[in-house]
This record gives sequence, C-alpha cells and structure tokens, in this order.
Amino acid sequence: MGSTTFRVLPVNRGEACLLTSRRGVYLFDGGGLSGGLARLLRERRVGRLRVAVCTAATIGRLGGILDLMDGGYPVGEYWLPEGLRQLAAAAGTFQKGIYDWLAVCGWSAQDRSTLGLPGSMPSVSGDGPLTVAARMALLGAAACTGCLPDKTGTLTPLETFSAVVELLLRQVAETGGSDLVPLCLDGLERGAGSDPVSRAMLCARLLDRKAEGLSPSRFRGAREVAGIMALAVGVWGLLARDRFRVRWFRQTGRLEQHLVPRHPVMCLNGVPVAGEFGQPGRATAADLFQAVRRLMAPGNGLAFRYGDADCGALVCGESALAFMGRRAVLPLNRPTVITAPQQGGLGGEQAYGRVRSAAPEGDIWVRSHHSFTRRVAEGFCRQPVRCCLYDCRKRTVQEILLAFDRGKWLRASGANCSCI
Repeated sequence: MGSTTFRVLPVNRGEACLLTSRRGVYLFDGGGLSGGLARLLRERRVGRLRVAVCTAATIGRLGGILDLMDGGYPVGEYWLPEGLRQLAAAAGTFQKGIYDWLAVCGWSAQDRSTLGLPGSMPSVSGDGPLTVAARMALLGAAACTGCLPDKTGTLTPLETFSAVVELLLRQVAETGGSDLVPLCLDGLERGAGSDPVSRAMLCARLLDRKAEGLSPSRFRGAREVAGIMALAVGVWGLLARDRFRVRWFRQTGRLEQHLVPRHPVMCLNGVPVAGEFGQPGRATAADLFQAVRRLMAPGNGLAFRYGDADCGALVCGESALAFMGRRAVLPLNRPTVITAPQQGGLGGEQAYGRVRSAAPEGDIWVRSHHSFTRRVAEGFCRQPVRCCLYDCRKRTVQEILLAFDRGKWLRASGANCSCI
C-alpha cells in the first residue's frame, strides 16, 4: 500500500475522512456524537492525529471530533470554524427576551402562552468557557423543551448543567420516553457527577438526543437550533480544560490559496484567525439566532485541499464552492480524491462545475451519504470514476480505502457507485 492513503470511515452519521501522508495523519470531520470514532481509529491502528479538522459545525461533522476531545485521543491540533466563537460571544451577553428566543426557535404564540416562563434566564456566575457553555445549555434546553430549570438566583456552571440534566430527564418521565436515561447513566459512570466539564458534555449529549427526537415538521427550527447549541456546549465545556491546541478558521467568501503554516493543507475559503472571542455589548434573541443560522446555513462550510508533488485531495464538506464565483474554476493538475460536496446530495450540485481536472480519469470522487432514498447530485453521477461508502446495489456498508501508488489512486476497498 502506498504511503499516502485516503479513507472514508463508516461512521453512523455524517462524514469522517482520514488522510495519511508522510507529513502526518489528518482527520477531516468526525461523524456524529457517540458514533464510535475513537474505536474506528484504533481498529485501523491510527495513532496520533496531527490535525482534526471540522469543516462545518454540524452534528454529523463536529460530533465525533468532540468525542475525541472528551476521550483524550492524541491529537496535535484542532481546526474549528470561527462561527462557534461568534455564537459564544452572542450567548455570553444574552440576558433577557426568553420568549423572543422561543419565538425565533419556532415555538408558536399558543405554545408560548402556556409556558409561564420568566422573562430572563437564570444568571450564571463567573466568566470564561464554562460560563458560556452553561448559558448555551440553558438556551438549548429552552429551544428543544420550551422550558427552563426551576432555579432562581445566580447558579454556578456546575449547578446550571445539573439543572439542565434534571429538566431533560423530567421531560423523559413525563412523556414516557427512555432514550436519554442510558446516556445519563453512562455520563455519571464517567464522572459527570462533580466535574463541570464532564457534566457539560453530558448536557451536550442529552441535548443532541433530545433535539434529534423532535418532530421535523412541527419543531424544525427548535430541532436545528438545539442541535447547534448541543455542539457549542460541548466545544466550550471541553475548552475549559485548557489542554487543547485550537486554530480557528474564518470564512472569507473568496478563494484563498495559502498553505496553513507548517502543513501541506490549504483552506480554500478561509483563513486562520487568532485571539479570544470578543463579546458585544448586549445580544438580542435575533442576534443569537443569526449566529446559529450562519453555522447551519445550507452550503456553508470550509473546504480544504491537500497536495504534494504527486497527488492531492479536495475535501468539500458542506461547501458548494460558491466562493469560486460564477465563472472561476478550481484546477486539479494531479490525481486527486474529491469528497462529494454535502455528501453527494442535491444541495452541492453547483460545485461540480467549479472543479476542472486536467485528467478526470485519474481522479476519484467519493460520497458517504447512507440514505438510499435521497437523490444523488447529477454532477456526481457524471464523474468518470466514483465510489460510495454504502454499496448502492447491495445496500451494505463498505468502507472506502484509497492508496496512491505508482502515479495513481488505487481502490483497496469501496464499491463502485451505481447511482443514477
């Protein structure tokens, strides 16, 4: 097998791609929370990751990366979207207008009139990542339940996380569901009882599961907002441990062609930014919701390109490459693995016309979406060489493993794509 390999891992949700080269191992996205990413890496004898990259702050991309952070997997550096800092800045100064917050999350006036909530959230003491995570836990709980904990006065972050866990479990008891209980018991076994960071991660996992269970037809807005808040709670809770090296990437909306310092990788539509998140004077519910919408906007995401003298890889993630403009194209002048934008769905259709290869038959397009009922982009179906993580014909999972050897990419595992 060649020294450069590219894997699409069989995560249960979203996408996770692993690039191994002479310069180290790079993970692009991690699938969903509790998707067993660390186990998949260890089974493949993957040791230290040089970088774990998140192309978009969605549960199917950032969730598994949070699992690696929480479990202490050896990772040199994390690359995260700067929008998570902007969301933290807004959440850190949101004080009043909880009914406005429920309104922008999609709760109807009739729903809100029966809730009897206070006009503001409980106060959280202190400052820093844990306090911000605690405030976002309250906002996420309100978004997916329409309720706030029955607490008054000023709470510590640990008290806030505990109150949110109690609120979510109380709703389980009232509705008869039981899907949150195993998560809670697992979290308590891992020490979430007294450690605020572990309790923050328990909150993140419970919020994610609760959001996933909301009806998409009735509570679509609340479902999406609570899912983003669950991720943000996990990020800022874990960053309170202060042992992670994080590089933030800001989208510029235009093509960038500068290598990230000391890495054979460039972010095509973003630049690394330094400094802590700044906090505005006072954020309204509309400000906070806009920060969430920017993270979950269709086609929004970072795109990364790896390259050496012999081969390349283009990771589109959620991006439709709109930053290229209407007429500009991205040239590929060496055999390249390209991940289908938005996992091969229709939302990334325009991206295919923005990639121009000197030798298309030497490239391999891969897609990882597991829904056999979801339509595949025509641009993907037109590519001369393509394969799927999920066998389109047999409808079974077959991990994609590609190796670069003797001037071309060879497929060691993965089915030919028969999508039409």
